Amino acid sequence: MRKKGQFNGGFTCKALTVGLLSASFVTTCARGQTVPVPEAGAPSHQVGRFHFDSSYGTLGLGFDPSIRTPRYSELKIDNLPDSPGKISGLYGSAVVLQPPKRPQPETGVKWKPAIQQSLFLIGIGHTFDLATEAGTRDTLNGHWLTHYFDSVRELRGWSDSDRFMAPYVAHPIQGSAFGYIERLNDPRYRNVQYGDGREYYMSLLHSMAWAAIWHTEWKIGPISEASIGNVMLHASPGFICLVDTATLGTVATFAQDVADRYLITGIENRTTNRLLIVLARGFLNPGRSVAEAMALHYPWRRENRLGLTGEDYVTRKELVAEFKAGGEKPFEYVKPPGPVFEKEYPKEADIELTAFPVFETFRGGGACVGGGGSGATRINPNFQLVAEVNGCLITHMPAPNQSADSLFYGGGLRWTPLAAHKVSPFVQVMFGGEKVTYETDNTSLRTQLLAEWNDGSGTLPHYPKRSDWSVEVANNGPRLGFGGGFDVVFARPFAWRLLNVEYSHTWIGDLAMIHPQDAFSITTGAVLRIGTW
Repeated sequence: MRKKGQFNGGFTCKALTVGLLSASFVTTCARGQTVPVPEAGAPSHQVGRFHFDSSYGTLGLGFDPSIRTPRYSELKIDNLPDSPGKISGLYGSAVVLQPPKRPQPETGVKWKPAIQQSLFLIGIGHTFDLATEAGTRDTLNGHWLTHYFDSVRELRGWSDSDRFMAPYVAHPIQGSAFGYIERLNDPRYRNVQYGDGREYYMSLLHSMAWAAIWHTEWKIGPISEASIGNVMLHASPGFICLVDTATLGTVATFAQDVADRYLITGIENRTTNRLLIVLARGFLNPGRSVAEAMALHYPWRRENRLGLTGEDYVTRKELVAEFKAGGEKPFEYVKPPGPVFEKEYPKEADIELTAFPVFETFRGGGACVGGGGSGATRINPNFQLVAEVNGCLITHMPAPNQSADSLFYGGGLRWTPLAAHKVSPFVQVMFGGEKVTYETDNTSLRTQLLAEWNDGSGTLPHYPKRSDWSVEVANNGPRLGFGGGFDVVFARPFAWRLLNVEYSHTWIGDLAMIHPQDAFSITTGAVLRIGTW
């Protein structure tokens, strides 16, 4: 993002050019060594001269080619206000010029602050739970390690009993916040923007990996809901958040970057109302704002934008006023220059990562709604190996205290005969396992147990576990599926799996009114294509 009016770098750049040009005439002598004397009979040496013109003045430099040492220099600056005039000097003896040591640009991730800020975000969540949930506080008593392992072992199914907002809105925002923490602490991608090509998409991959690691820590790690709150012992322990926080979090990061470039920047080009700008940055970029706060910055801080206070704000008002009067936009995206010799990347993606919703219907009756994620690696231009996890909540149960879900885990082989084309059909065979879980809650018993516990002051010694008031039955068995669909490639990094239809058969028995043996599923989703850029 171009920031006009902050500083005029013209003189600085010209001065650096002059300095670097002077430093480029470097002697072969090291510091402290004497200048070699020409042998007898050697031809006389003529002083070579070099002349450099710039918009601010001229540089003249003479040197003796036999010893490659500057002998004469003249720097004349006369095109600036308050010019000191002519600066010149004559070297009567050989002078050794030492080239300036340029500081190496930072390229490595700043791991310590990135870890600290991620722990800070996790700590805020646990602090809130401990302050507002008596049940979470109660789990700190007793055999911590045993309860932690028991909680992790309870993971099963897809749903975690939360409504739509928690798994499909709040957790993706949390995933994007972890991703932005990684980006802010990675000098290579700190100021990357949507439109920067390969650098931008590489930053998304780094952010997605960081989000996956830290949400797993939040959910089942040593400092997690499983260890501190034993959540899976008290609520539905589904895989949904472990799958969608990183995948949908990456989609949320992408959406926020697009919003920052087009919507937020558009607002800032047209108004200097600080409250409006703060609200726009906060609501349209929630993950980035959280990451800034974890670094102890103002949530609305943006490193590539003029500030909202002091001289920056004065400059901002001047630039917006100029734009409204017919001038240039104060903030405008400028694509960074690409390499002169670009690598030719294949059109078939080496790796594909997909996040998708799923709708499944059982031939024996019933339906299932959920989501999942998959990864595919290419064996050759026509075939891919696929790994997939998906799950769904079984709908239309006969009573409100009954619930069920289905979880698939497995892999397979995918045939992609036109993988290099814009429209890419595919056929795949998938094999793995399916687990169907059916639960019946005794809601009146739960109410009674909670009253007896009474937030720790009643007759029941501990917060009641889910197993105290719920009965669970599960079947797990092999599943084989066949299906196909097609992708539409919108750009090298992205495609949309417009349709994927699959028939599957599982070798497990009925669970109450659930008949999962034969099912049809439909999915559609976003595909991140790696290796094509």
